[in-house]
Amino acid sequence: MSHGRKALIRAVAPAAVLALALTGCGSDDSSDSKAEGKTDGKKSSSEKTEQGGAEEEAPAGPLKLGQTAPGQHKYDMSDGKAKLEITAKTVKTGANKDLLAAGLKGEDVKGMQPVFVTFQYTVKEGSKLDDPGFNRKVRVLGEDKKPGKSLIAIGADPIPGGCPDVDEVKWKAGDTKTLCSTFLLPEGTAAEQVAWAGDLRDPLIWNVK
Repeated sequence: MSHGRKALIRAVAPAAVLALALTGCGSDDSSDSKAEGKTDGKKSSSEKTEQGGAEEEAPAGPLKLGQTAPGQHKYDMSDGKAKLEITAKTVKTGANKDLLAAGLKGEDVKGMQPVFVTFQYTVKEGSKLDDPGFNRKVRVLGEDKKPGKSLIAIGADPIPGGCPDVDEVKWKAGDTKTLCSTFLLPEGTAAEQVAWAGDLRDPLIWNVK
């Protein structure tokens, strides 16, 4: 298992919850190990993945930001399932002062900076998709593959220059939409990779640069 994959798995373990609901990268259940069309971008170029009945070559290394991951990827919900096409679109880094401007306590975010990540999803199959939370599977890795922490700032204002304040997103089969999530990394730390960890053993990985 690569160092990057180990870091992703560690990121899933919940961190201590602060007043601003600073968590680890979210919880996952055993259904992650059943994801379909899985690839971490490290397969040989001779390997292929099936998409809509056609075969498409998997990349030889991690995907580049803006590329759509080959294949369709399974997302399990409490009352349904979906199959998705997934693209890591953008990664933008803010400053500690942006967190303070949103009303977060200085002691809670001391030495941290926000990282805003957008993913695009196309629902190929699925139902009961009221606010399914596709971005719960998103991970961010900083320098030395250290995982960022997902930020859910309850009661705070939107972070300047960051993700829009969206309460609910409703989906149906055929929809393509973009979701944004905020993570925290130590100040001065660049986001090196983002991932969609539908399968923790074989996550989809994109290089930021």
